[in-house]
Amino acid sequence: MLNWYAHLVTRSPWRTIAVVALITVAMLPGVALTTEEPDAMGSFVPAGSDLARAVTELEDRFPESGAFTSAQIVARGDVTSPDAIRELIARSEMALAHPEVAPFVPQDGQPVVRSYAHLIVALSGVPPAQLTAEDVARALAIDPADDPRAARFEQLLGENAGLGQVRLQQIDLPDLGWFDALLAVNDVIQAGDYGPDASARTLSNARFQEGAQQALTDSGFLFPLALVVMVVVLAALFRSPADTAVTIIGVILTALWQIGLSGYLGPDGLDKINGITPISIIVPVLLVGLTVDYSLQIVSRRREERDADPRQATSRAVSITGAAIGLGALTTALSFLTNLASPLSPIRDFGILAACGIIAGFFIMTSLVPAVRMLGDRRRLFRGQPLRTRQVIDSIPGVRRLLVPTVVRCARHPKLTLLAVAVLAGAAVAGGINVNTEFKEDEFLPEDSEVVQDIRLARDEVGGLSTTITGVVITDLDDPAAARALVALDDRLRGPGPGSGGSAPSDLEQPIHVVGVGGSTLVSLAADTVPNARAMLTQGSSDELAELYRQVSEAAPDDFAKVASLADSSGNDVTVIPIQAYFGSDSDARDLYNASGDLWADGAPGTFTVTGAQINPGVTTNAVARSQTTATFITVLTALALLTVYFWRAHRRPLLGVITVAPIVVVLMLLLGLMWVLGINYNALTALLTSLTIGIGVDYTIHFAHRYLHEREQGAPITEALTTTANSVGGALFGSATTTALGFIVLAFAPLLVVSQLGILIAITGILSMMAAAIILPCLLVLADRRTQPG
Repeated sequence: MLNWYAHLVTRSPWRTIAVVALITVAMLPGVALTTEEPDAMGSFVPAGSDLARAVTELEDRFPESGAFTSAQIVARGDVTSPDAIRELIARSEMALAHPEVAPFVPQDGQPVVRSYAHLIVALSGVPPAQLTAEDVARALAIDPADDPRAARFEQLLGENAGLGQVRLQQIDLPDLGWFDALLAVNDVIQAGDYGPDASARTLSNARFQEGAQQALTDSGFLFPLALVVMVVVLAALFRSPADTAVTIIGVILTALWQIGLSGYLGPDGLDKINGITPISIIVPVLLVGLTVDYSLQIVSRRREERDADPRQATSRAVSITGAAIGLGALTTALSFLTNLASPLSPIRDFGILAACGIIAGFFIMTSLVPAVRMLGDRRRLFRGQPLRTRQVIDSIPGVRRLLVPTVVRCARHPKLTLLAVAVLAGAAVAGGINVNTEFKEDEFLPEDSEVVQDIRLARDEVGGLSTTITGVVITDLDDPAAARALVALDDRLRGPGPGSGGSAPSDLEQPIHVVGVGGSTLVSLAADTVPNARAMLTQGSSDELAELYRQVSEAAPDDFAKVASLADSSGNDVTVIPIQAYFGSDSDARDLYNASGDLWADGAPGTFTVTGAQINPGVTTNAVARSQTTATFITVLTALALLTVYFWRAHRRPLLGVITVAPIVVVLMLLLGLMWVLGINYNALTALLTSLTIGIGVDYTIHFAHRYLHEREQGAPITEALTTTANSVGGALFGSATTTALGFIVLAFAPLLVVSQLGILIAITGILSMMAAAIILPCLLVLADRRTQPG
């Protein structure tokens, strides 16, 4: 088949170029359809999880009043001066009265603004306008044993920071959006004059999304920078402006095709994938690092055909090298597609886009590049100029002297070499077990952004942030057991004591990280509108409960619609509970999410789940850990199965499938240990290393093994076959490792920390994969040959 493909490409190079040009033109409308994902963090909600179900119910059942959101006030500097306290309180009131904010202020009778400043004023008993430094000192000195409210200072006030919260209704109105309301709150708070040594801003979902979108915009330089790096590297490797230029053009067209496909598949096209996320922005840079390798292999093989005419040389280069390139591209694409098993849509989308780009790169680099170079070679011969025959391995001084002896010496002592590698890999795995799996939302923002600074200030000063999350109960509210469970849950979230809402103190322990209930609930609304409602909820029959809900909805229809939605076609009722929570780290959010299911009474129908922007990272961590463990096995097994079938069909040696994958598994082990050494977390982005390592590394081992088998089948002894392979393919592999490392190191300059870390790891992956192909693979090939083909 490859012989036919090579003949088709070289028979009419102008026709080949025209086909590539037509496909490129067809991709342009897709480029125009690309769009950014509006909710970057929301897209990380694991599909099929209780959290995803809760989010869906909120969006479907409470489109105008379901959930709450909050803007976290972060004041810094001399925040306890009377002037700073007065200004923060005044600015809070101005924010609530702002025309873009007022429609989103909850009307549930609960405090909308809670802050250290409001707490100081409440404890001092003095109006803000009359507050003095002595009043502030007296309020701060109150013992929590004398006034329990003073215990809140631990969560609201640090040495150089004061915190607060503005709670809003998460709704969308025809002309206003709650994201804009959150941004307006920040504008009002930030514009305040808090004194020469103080300032204040807010943290919110909107500011995070604003920062993430700005980071996407600021990352636009990565692809052009990668191209510039590639031009320099390829110029050094090829020593030919024409080979360099056509390869760069091929890379640009590959990225263009990939972007066009993402537009056709995106929300404004077929709606099969989401918009652009911080993960998908690395795909074009990924294609630069990977598809350049295909051109390197084609050009390198073409230069070996010194005595052939341009068409014959080009055809042989495509047919011989194309087998290894095609096998590598197919294995790489399938490795990326194993990410479809991930419950996280950004990772699934990454797999689809990367696979599409790899296939596009294979087609372009094995058609456009050889067609253009064949025309160039014909032109050189017509002018009487010699063809370029310089080997890539000779372009960089010392590579041949280093690479060839390394391959031969390791292969002479295969067992000893493999033992040393096994010891190193074992040590890496032992360290890699300790890799941190935290997934922090601030990692998806530039290091120097105001949002990141405020998050870290809050964590350093008071250990975390108070926030509003939403508890979602999905059940049959007419069921007496469900109603009793709802009352018990409401009491437990409010905490022990008379504040639980019952006639007697609650003996239920409040969940850790929960401060209390931040607004009206179905239980409190019923108690406020219908006499003896609490007794009805705990003792009533199904019919009595249905009548109770009818009375509440008639007495307070607007308030009822904000907290409850009775059965729809799914047969479930849904009620929401706004919860005040305090999170010192993302693990706190994960702990609360994991514990939320246990807060719902055993045996009661239905479920209880907490949701909110602060919950997603913790849940994502667990989902990533579970899905990527599975994906690792799927990726390795997919590559193993494909290569085993290929080597069995082509060479009747299925064991070579295991041999070509084994070095890459070692690379995975080494990378895990390296992450531990460098202190890089295993998160949603670095989890992509599994498929990336297989995708990058398998090219090296396939090309080396393919050329080695070719030499052995031509009758060359083992040592001669290894030497010839290292001299020919080795140069291209070294060039590939160089282009991969330098291409991906560009990501180290990305404004997002996680992208920067991933770029560094992938650059190291390219180097380790080349070393594995030069050290581990020859040993395995020699051991296999000694058993089957002595000599």
